[in-house]
Amino acid sequence: MATIVEAATVFQTPVPPQPRPARPRLSTSYADKQHDRSLCQPLSPSMNALDLSFGSPLPVLATLRLHVLSYLADLEAHLALLESPISAESLKTRSESTVEEARTWVATALEMLSNIRTDVCSHLPEFYVETPTVEGFVKSHIPDMSGMRSRLEDVRTSFTDIDFHSPLEYIPTLSENLHSLQSHLSSVDLPQSLCDSVSYLKPHATLSELLDKVMASEFVSRVSSDIRGGEDALEKAAIDVTRAMRRSLNGSRLIHYVDLPERWRNNRFVTRGYRFIPLQQWPLIIMSVFALHNETVNIHTHLIPFSLWSLNLIPLNPFAADVKLESELPELAFTAFALLCLFTSTIWHTMAGCAHPKGMELCARVDYVGIGWLISATVGTIVYYGFQGHDDARNNFLVLCFINGFLGSVFPFMDWFNDLKYRNYRILFFLTLAFSVLAPLTHLSYLYSTWQMLAFIRPLVPSLLAYIAGFVFYATHFPECVLARPGETHWLDWLGGGSHAIWHVCIVLAIALHRHAMDSMKAGVSAV
Repeated sequence: MATIVEAATVFQTPVPPQPRPARPRLSTSYADKQHDRSLCQPLSPSMNALDLSFGSPLPVLATLRLHVLSYLADLEAHLALLESPISAESLKTRSESTVEEARTWVATALEMLSNIRTDVCSHLPEFYVETPTVEGFVKSHIPDMSGMRSRLEDVRTSFTDIDFHSPLEYIPTLSENLHSLQSHLSSVDLPQSLCDSVSYLKPHATLSELLDKVMASEFVSRVSSDIRGGEDALEKAAIDVTRAMRRSLNGSRLIHYVDLPERWRNNRFVTRGYRFIPLQQWPLIIMSVFALHNETVNIHTHLIPFSLWSLNLIPLNPFAADVKLESELPELAFTAFALLCLFTSTIWHTMAGCAHPKGMELCARVDYVGIGWLISATVGTIVYYGFQGHDDARNNFLVLCFINGFLGSVFPFMDWFNDLKYRNYRILFFLTLAFSVLAPLTHLSYLYSTWQMLAFIRPLVPSLLAYIAGFVFYATHFPECVLARPGETHWLDWLGGGSHAIWHVCIVLAIALHRHAMDSMKAGVSAV
């Protein structure tokens, strides 16, 4: 980046105003608005401009701060001349004809100036190192001391912690504010007696050149590009949501996959039958549970089993239930987590047609939570029945199951987890939770034998096969990946029933088979 070489003397010392009578009403009101500027002193008239390199933004931003503050101090001193009592004929604007209106113009200029000064002091760095290097500065001001070089290195390393992202974002705002100030100042016709000092209305050439070069630097360009990129993404998302809402007639009809905003797309092989209902019309979202669309089968394959199993949990004879409670505690715990999985899945597929992005994504993440706890509960039943008589090992592995369930409740709420491009990583995470069962099974083989361990888990094989079959359908998007044809409509579009619905059926079947296998597992490994 080119080096900015500035002129020798940056500022001219303004001619101090002559003593004048007490200020009129304007001076009193303005004095109340003035801020303490002891920490923002203008640049000394004797300071010479430095050669600035854009290799680092620090000297550029520090010098720009000094230039702007000095210009504002210079401008304020000249504006103070207009506060002295003058006749209405000596100060007339293009649109103002009274002294009071002229004073209002001055007060507005001073207020704008004060706001710019406050922003500059808040956003741009204050410190400025005039010597070529930090080492040279220390050597010229601090005696040679033992350990000073090591301390200096520590200071230098901490310079990298300074975040210049916010100051660089402020540069375009500073340029706009200065332009607005100049536009306001140029809206007045000054009397002939003040025309000689009219040059103060515009920034001097040094400041203008510096600000232009900072605006054109790679630092500001990069930050501005990032901001524009973010704004463009938000604008595109808003436009996509509006377009989808319009095509769905505010949620009253189904739309196509290509009509959906990017965040709502998760299966490109299902091309039609999508809901897009505003959250404000939540009764319509609930009623869509019983309507026909591409999520209908997905909803009911879990809603119906959830309802039936929930009713079965209600004891017909409460006293008899108390007697069997302790013996059936593992089964009740597994059933409760299974029902949680079915319920969260039903909520997600119902809200998948909601046009509110945060509500839709929240329900998707809650669905993953239910899956995580179902996996953990499945492994927990194996641990509970397998380690009978080995309480320490059983408790340790149950803690491991709880940790897995906890991780399954935390990871889904990370920003990346629900992103479509991380789908394979999401699948890998749940597979890792499932394969955690190898740890207790290995320990069982050590306590008993491999054959006894295999005989103990043999009743679980049908349930395991159901999980595997469902996972294959889920991961491959079969059969919709074969049935989907451009321009054709099939039963997946108006009813659902694709790979995800098959995955749901396999989960329900696996849960039922696991509950049945628990009766055989209650005797433990030693009884096999």
